[in-house]
Amino acid sequence: MIEFKSVKYSLGNKQFDYDFATNSSITGIYGPSGAGKTTLFNLLSGLYIPESGEINLNKIQLFNSNEKKNLPSKRRNIGYVFQENLLFPHLSVQKNLTFSELYIKKKKKNIQLQDVIELLDLESLLNQMPRQLSGGERQRVAIGRALLSQPSLLLLDEPFSNVDCSKRKQIISYLLSINHHFKVPMLIISHHLEDILKLTHQIILVENGKITATDHVFNLIKNGEKSNLIRPKKYQNTLFAYFNDFDKKDNVFILTTNNTQVKISTQSKLLTKGITKGTKIQLCIKPDDIALSLDYTEETSLQNQLQGKVTQIIENTNNLYCVVDCGFEVLVEISQAIREKLLLHKGQSIYCLINAKYFNVVHVFSNTEEEKLPEQSEKKSKRFSIHS
Repeated sequence: MIEFKSVKYSLGNKQFDYDFATNSSITGIYGPSGAGKTTLFNLLSGLYIPESGEINLNKIQLFNSNEKKNLPSKRRNIGYVFQENLLFPHLSVQKNLTFSELYIKKKKKNIQLQDVIELLDLESLLNQMPRQLSGGERQRVAIGRALLSQPSLLLLDEPFSNVDCSKRKQIISYLLSINHHFKVPMLIISHHLEDILKLTHQIILVENGKITATDHVFNLIKNGEKSNLIRPKKYQNTLFAYFNDFDKKDNVFILTTNNTQVKISTQSKLLTKGITKGTKIQLCIKPDDIALSLDYTEETSLQNQLQGKVTQIIENTNNLYCVVDCGFEVLVEISQAIREKLLLHKGQSIYCLINAKYFNVVHVFSNTEEEKLPEQSEKKSKRFSIHS
């Protein structure tokens, strides 16, 4: 649990006033440049001292102006991965990773060096110097170093800014592994809403030095809030499924969700043909990659036809969206012509048609991360759900 209570801070002519609380395992910090996202991190980590207010982490007071309390940065137990990585250029990767050992002798080591090396795939980099690394490799080392300080919270400032698109997918998967494996909660700043939504749908919006919303992004879209920042076109329907089989004939992976088969074709390096049956997989699909039909049809090239019910029609200035509950809610972009042709309305039965190639594999859970298959649990649960 992170709490900011009327936290005020001035930097030159800029005024910052933060008031929010979050207890999500991963929370995204989103807003325009200069809005005050990094300032929020600096106040939470203790690099900046507020003028007034109260900051709490897991019910421990980090700062309280009324009680004149300010816990020093080194005692806040927060790992901070800066946008610029800030690796020590004169130290090897291994020495960068183990740098904090001198300062955490009295701490219980829940996170071990070898676990971090394996989880972040750093074995081949240990003897290299930071100048020899790519942007993505430096980012992984910086994350590893922060983890080995045994933090109770991890702050990541623009972790995707210095890596290309393909490497972003890897970083996202690494972060999900860290969160599940080490149970370390994270706050993540990014200018890329799509990347945040592959990690979490719990969003804190920062504008002009203030928190203007703290909610599940789906609620913000459904309620029409902050349409200047939260654009549905950038939304990612984040889903969970379980691997069932590989169809050699059609070259597609067959997954199971809610007693329904879903077929996906992918070139993702995360998903391989040797994957174990029952492995849990996280997927994303964009609202404009889903088509709607009144009926199930055999005469289509779309491999997935999921039956559901319309729960809401969302209108904004530029677009129309339909919310469909298929056992999990998905946002579907539609046109006015389609709305009229299908006579779309709340409560209507509808089919979501999805081409196998439009599923984006975000993460494949390891054996230590996986939950039991629903049929192995005492209680049956939805196999697909909006990630939060």
